[in-house]
Amino acid sequence: MAKIYPHTNFVAPREQLKQALESPERGRIIFVVGPSGVGKTTVRRSILRNICGDPRRWGEGKIPVIETFALLPNKAYFSPLGLAQTLVRELSIPNVRWLRDEDDLQNPTYLDVQAAIERCQQELRGAPVPKGSEPFLWDQFKRIAPVREVWLAVIDQAHALCTNHRNKDPADHILNLTSIIESVGMNLLLSGVHGVAELWAERPEVRRRSTVIWMPPYNYDRRQDRDPFLTLLRTMSQEYKFSKPNLMFDMAAELMAASAGIIGVLRKIFVDAKKHADLAGSEVIRKGDITASYYGEKDFKKMWADVKFFQEVMQSADTADKAAEVANAWGLIGTSKAAKSAEFDDGATKEAA
Repeated sequence: MAKIYPHTNFVAPREQLKQALESPERGRIIFVVGPSGVGKTTVRRSILRNICGDPRRWGEGKIPVIETFALLPNKAYFSPLGLAQTLVRELSIPNVRWLRDEDDLQNPTYLDVQAAIERCQQELRGAPVPKGSEPFLWDQFKRIAPVREVWLAVIDQAHALCTNHRNKDPADHILNLTSIIESVGMNLLLSGVHGVAELWAERPEVRRRSTVIWMPPYNYDRRQDRDPFLTLLRTMSQEYKFSKPNLMFDMAAELMAASAGIIGVLRKIFVDAKKHADLAGSEVIRKGDITASYYGEKDFKKMWADVKFFQEVMQSADTADKAAEVANAWGLIGTSKAAKSAEFDDGATKEAA
């Protein structure tokens, strides 16, 4: 079973996502934003499995959640028609991969549901890709989704929605999807890297109607992340044998640099290091096996650039200068809060009188 390694900047987003998904309110958009490999999918699926419960209680032909990807054709722009086709197909032949962990391929619940879906697919003769215009397909979606009792549609790699022709605003896709989920009575979860912020950056009405959940990696600038990161190394290293008992601790700073604090990257380093050791005929992993598993220079720089960009997008705006302008315009500078509060209250009372 895939592990969720908690730390101070991971537990809070998980709880925020749990609350957002458990809310009975419908017609909302939930953005989950974080670098690739930080654990967005793992966390989401673990929460959904707990919320949705035993598939045998869903009811025949019912499915609470559907998932898809906003993938781009080779060297092409995002296609809303393609997304509509995929979502309609998911209503007929859903991919229920969210019912299992990535490394739990023999999960009996997943296997039972998948077998039932495959039987239906045979009866539907392969369930071809839905045909028709985009408006027609969205009408199909709005008709079928309530019958299936779908309350959440998940779109992974949602940053792909930002790859458009010059005359197309990415937020237009969101506004269209918002009208659809409101009419159906369901929610939409968009998961992606920092580029997904373009979907609301220029359209405040999108942000106002959305819940944004940030999932940052470990950060060496946050001193409170140090001990949790070391705990993560110790926990992950228990799955392997190393040439020295303290090898992971000795390499902690180097591994932080090599992974940018991203759990998925760190896990891949360990997996590849084990392969290097096996090829060398060694039963233990040595430092050379680990360093040989690092990303190349170009990927390394891109990874850290992405993390830096993510941190800039996530950071709250600095309102100090604008607040000073407001205080000056309102005559609040140099006056105590208590005095101004009294003036406000007194003025309000006189006005009421």
